[in-house]
Parts: sequence; structure tokens; C-alpha cells
Amino acid sequence: MRPLPETLAHQTLMGETLLATVNRVLFVGSKQLGLRVLQEMHSLSAESLVGVLTIDDRNDTRSVFPDFHEFSSNKALQLHVAKNRKDAERIIEQLKPDLCLVVGWYWLIGPEALTAVPSGFIGIHNSLLPKYRGGSPLIWPIINGDKEVGFSFFSFTPGMDDGPIWAQGRVSVEDDDFIWDILAKLENKTIEVLRENYMHILKGTITPVEQDHTRVTYCAQRFPYDGNIDWHKPAKDVYNFVRAQSDPYPGSFTYVDGQLLRIWKARRFEETYYGTPGQVARLSDEGVYVICGDHRAIILQEVSLGDQRGKAGNFIKSIKSRMSSNIGDSLANVKL
Repeated sequence: MRPLPETLAHQTLMGETLLATVNRVLFVGSKQLGLRVLQEMHSLSAESLVGVLTIDDRNDTRSVFPDFHEFSSNKALQLHVAKNRKDAERIIEQLKPDLCLVVGWYWLIGPEALTAVPSGFIGIHNSLLPKYRGGSPLIWPIINGDKEVGFSFFSFTPGMDDGPIWAQGRVSVEDDDFIWDILAKLENKTIEVLRENYMHILKGTITPVEQDHTRVTYCAQRFPYDGNIDWHKPAKDVYNFVRAQSDPYPGSFTYVDGQLLRIWKARRFEETYYGTPGQVARLSDEGVYVICGDHRAIILQEVSLGDQRGKAGNFIKSIKSRMSSNIGDSLANVKL
């Protein structure tokens, strides 16, 4: 596949329309990014929007469900709240859109629904496809120490994130960026890329580019228990692991004296620090220094223990403490 420009994947041939024009667009999605995308779609072409399809996700801390209600009401848009996947597909069939734009959707869209919409479904995947197809595509590159991340507008197919790419955007990952910083960068970049491409899609003056399937990589979905820290790894890896899973995600964690400790904020200590992996080496105003597997350390700054959250020094008060990936490990259990 030829390299895509930073934000655009569109091409025209002597002004000729390459695809059918789109007159009826259904927004399908949720969450803050979905709301911003919907607002931009309305700003660019209110007349093409035939409705909003969302889910009641108020049990999710990232929900902006009331904001979808308010925006749809203010703009006289039909708001449909799907009860389940079957209900969502029924609503799509009823509205008969030419195109569905999907952001923040967590149910699979069946093959019959995919083929029933003439111009298909375009979604956003938080990676520079074909890299990082699959689950948790933003967490994995941060864990891996990538210096750049991005997203792709792509067509849904029955396969896993393997459809043609309409546009991509990318942002840099700085050494002190945590995932909340990167999400904010990506959100702004997504709106910028949408603004540059959306009307080309509606007018049919854009064609997607096939992915280079020889360069594909995959990533598995992550679950809360996958955040268990291995202190035998190098400090850089532990630091990347922490910042990749911080707010708004469940957080990386470790055990200290048999209690689960979640780590939300930390930084690297650059000098050599000899000690045993997981050992608390120093307590200071900067935080709690913990030894990693390469005789370096990271400094824990903000943590939570139970339902209490705050500075690491409020919870870890002794250099006799030890961090462990195993709940039963504690110096109290060591017979000398």
C-alpha cells in the first residue's frame, strides 16, 4: 500500500466523481469522542443526518449519555437508544441510511446489516492500520514504547479491522505523556481529519485505500487483571505499562503486604539504583522509589489502596515494604 498522507487518503480523477453521493447518514456511537464527531457531522452537513443511534451506557464512567439527549433535542435529531445488537440492527434497517458513521460502538454489526447499507459503515480504529488490529489498540503501542500513535477511518468488513482506509491521523507520544494526554491529542486530531474528509465522502470524491495486509499486526483485548506489574522487567517497560493503563482505564496494579495497590501516576528515575525487584528503596517528597529488574527505579506518585486515592507516600510508609505480582508475597511471611 502506498504511504498515506498524514490526514488524507482521498483521491480524485480529473474532478470526476468516484463513488455514489451520500444523502442519508446515520451516526452510530457513544462516549465523548462520538459526541464530538456527531457535532462536527451536524456542523458540516446537518441536512444529511437522518438520526442518532446510541446505547444507554450510564453505568460507564466515560458515559456522556445525557449530552447525546441534549444535543439531539436541541438540533431536532431523532435519537434512538438500542437495547441490544438485534434492536440496533432493526433501527438501522428502519432508517435506511446510505452510510453509517460509527464511533464508540461495542456490539458487532452482522453481515446482513453491513451489506444492507449502500455505502456501508465507516468507523474509527485507534491505530495506524494495518498495525494493531484488534482489541485495546491504543494501550499496546504505549506499552511497547512507540513514539507515535494514530487512528484510521476505515470501512467495516466481516474481518477484523481489515477494511479499506479512508483517512488517517497521527500524533507524537512524548516521554511524559500518559494515556489521558494521548487520548486528548487523538480526539482533537480526529475532529480535524473528519473536517477535512467528511464532505468528500458525502460527495463521492474520495476513495478508500486498501490496507497492506503484509504489514499487519494484531493485539489482544486487555482486561483489568492484565494490569498486574512484573517488577522484574526494566524500569522503562514498567513505566510504559503504568502510563498505558492509567485514567480513564482501570489502572496497572501490584500487591503490597497482601493488598492491591493501583498506580495512576509515576515517573522514571534515570540513575542506577541497585536492589531487589519490587523493593521500596526510598521515601521522599517526590514519591516512593521502587526497584525494577534492570537496577533502575520508578517513582510512584499517585496510587489508590481500596477506595482511597492520593499520594503514594500516604499509603507506603516503610522501606521494608515490597511490591509483588502475587497477593501472598509479603516480608511478614518470610522466615529468616
